[in-house]
Amino acid sequence: MKAVSILAILVAICYCSCKQIEETPTLKLRGMYKLDRFDGFDSITRQWRPSENWAGYSGYIIYDGLGHMAVHLSPKGYKDGDVAKNIDSLNPEELIRRAKLYQSNYTYFANVSANDSTVVHSKLSATNPLEWGTDATRDFIIDNDTLYLATREKQRGERLRLKWIKMH
Repeated sequence: MKAVSILAILVAICYCSCKQIEETPTLKLRGMYKLDRFDGFDSITRQWRPSENWAGYSGYIIYDGLGHMAVHLSPKGYKDGDVAKNIDSLNPEELIRRAKLYQSNYTYFANVSANDSTVVHSKLSATNPLEWGTDATRDFIIDNDTLYLATREKQRGERLRLKWIKMH
């Protein structure tokens, strides 16, 4: 009888430990993704099309599955920018060019909350200090290894959808 009780307890423990953990929206987002492209929303055709304003951008986004994320976006040619010169040796035109180059680079770190179709990035820090402590709400769709994040606000005059491919 004692062996039967022990066996029943072991079976119950195994059953409970084998239950699948429910995959929350935050866990569904988990991973590192590489930017594929920016799409702009065409309000006339009501369709997404590749955005000319954002052509050539590259970047990465990572969700840790625990409620945190980071993103880095940079324009075409950013990594090849000539930054070897000492800043004190630059003339005003070169300083302006370098400032614009740095301004075109975009990074932020955030806490994340999500439901089945929306993710909110509560920014902890960002390359633009005015964005610290602000929220960015994104509609999202996951299609196999592709993550689509759509802005709700316009950027450079258009609503955007970023297409990200999961890295393995």
